[in-house]
Amino acid sequence: MVEMVFKPWEKGISNIRLVPKLVLLMVFSTVLLIGKQLWDARTFYQSVVEIQKEQAREQALNQAAMLSVLFAQGEPGQQQAVSVVEAQNGQDGAYTYLVNTTKGQVSGHPATKQLNGLTAKTDDGQALGTQLARLTAAQAITLGDGQRFEYAVPVAGTRWLIVASQSGAEADSYYSAYMVQIAWQTAAMIVAFMVLLLGAASLMLRQTGYLADAIKRMANRDFSQPVVMDCRDEYGDLARELERTRNQLREVIRNQRTASTELTELADIMSLSMQETKESAQEEFHEIDQLASAMSEMTSTVQTVAENAREASGATEGTATQANQGQQFVAKTITTIDQLSTDIRASAEAVSQVETRVEQIGTVIVTIQGISEQTNLLALNAAIEAARAGDAGRGFAVVADEVRNLAQRTQTATVEIQEMIGQLQDSAKQAVGLMEQSVVEAAEGVDLVTSAGGELDKIVEQVQRINDMNFQIASASEQQSAVAEEMNQNLNNVRELVEASVVVVTELSETAETMKGHSADLEQKIQAFQI
Repeated sequence: MVEMVFKPWEKGISNIRLVPKLVLLMVFSTVLLIGKQLWDARTFYQSVVEIQKEQAREQALNQAAMLSVLFAQGEPGQQQAVSVVEAQNGQDGAYTYLVNTTKGQVSGHPATKQLNGLTAKTDDGQALGTQLARLTAAQAITLGDGQRFEYAVPVAGTRWLIVASQSGAEADSYYSAYMVQIAWQTAAMIVAFMVLLLGAASLMLRQTGYLADAIKRMANRDFSQPVVMDCRDEYGDLARELERTRNQLREVIRNQRTASTELTELADIMSLSMQETKESAQEEFHEIDQLASAMSEMTSTVQTVAENAREASGATEGTATQANQGQQFVAKTITTIDQLSTDIRASAEAVSQVETRVEQIGTVIVTIQGISEQTNLLALNAAIEAARAGDAGRGFAVVADEVRNLAQRTQTATVEIQEMIGQLQDSAKQAVGLMEQSVVEAAEGVDLVTSAGGELDKIVEQVQRINDMNFQIASASEQQSAVAEEMNQNLNNVRELVEASVVVVTELSETAETMKGHSADLEQKIQAFQI
């Protein structure tokens, strides 16, 4: 609501309290009343004077009309006219007299008989007849010193004026009586006005005091007492508005009291909840901290696994290369055995050349012995790789054992061939039989080596599969390592967020405690209001 602005003259009045205002109103009203009464008295006096002047004029006109008839009869009529004028003058202060305008003589004057027959003059020394002669029949003149009111009217057809005179004392007596009357009336009105004004002032002061007490009670937080003023003036309107305000404030304070109680309870619950949340957040922070440590260790482990998988993939790739080389060696062995079988057949066909080629056969035997040793070594390596492959390398282990046995048998056969060569040197016949037998054994060796080659092909395939699996494991381990590193980073971020949440929850807990204190203080202040 905007500030009330006073005009300059209103500001001066607004600074005066109610009682001085009423006193000023009383004084001002009294002065106005007295002034009006005096004005009315003056008006009344002027009205009385005008009435007397009008009466004098009418009297003069009436006398002039009557005397004009007498003056028309000549000298006797003139004497009779003077007698009539003197006879009509009474004791009420009103009279008439005659004035000769030619001579200025006065006739029939009752109050100043010494003027009768003399020349009358005005106050400025002029002859009265000369002044009155200037008047027409329709005009009049006022004579005297102000205490009387006189009118002169010419008598028609003569040189005479009839003068009517009214006493001014009568107007003064009327004025004095009226002044006494209005003085009593004014005094009575002033007394009645003062009594009425004092009664109204007393009532207004009581009403103002009652409203002021009600407002003070409200200012002192006491809304238990109703504001009741059974009247229809502005004070009654103000009291009703004040009572409506009191009821509204009571309702507001009642609602605020309920809300304050609920707020206190909610503050308690919130404080307890925030405390529990703080403890839970701290426990969660410790658990996430431990989980972050474990995740970091797991990341290191996954990285180690990935490194081992890469190494295993490299080792498996080397084994695959060696297996391919063994496959090539088996192929060469098959070729050599085939060649050996051919040579034995050639030896059987040409026994005569056995002796000359014994040395060549010894060389081939040495080669076969080397191949056998290499086959034995390959079989040993294959057995080792099969052991590393586990269940997937079981079949390969059996084949490796067979190859090793075959290599051993090949070595044994080589020894026998050497013995046979020695025997060939002793006996050609025995050489032929042994050669035939060697051909058969060579055929069997070809079959065995061929079987070994097939098994070695399977070993190569398994090793290749193992290599592919190791490569996939290495790739998956690297991906898992990257994922674990990312999870570790995310977990650290979550740890930081939880740590920040712990700080926020701690601040919220402190805020809840502060709000709890404020709500208790608010409830205490609201409880101070009496409704």
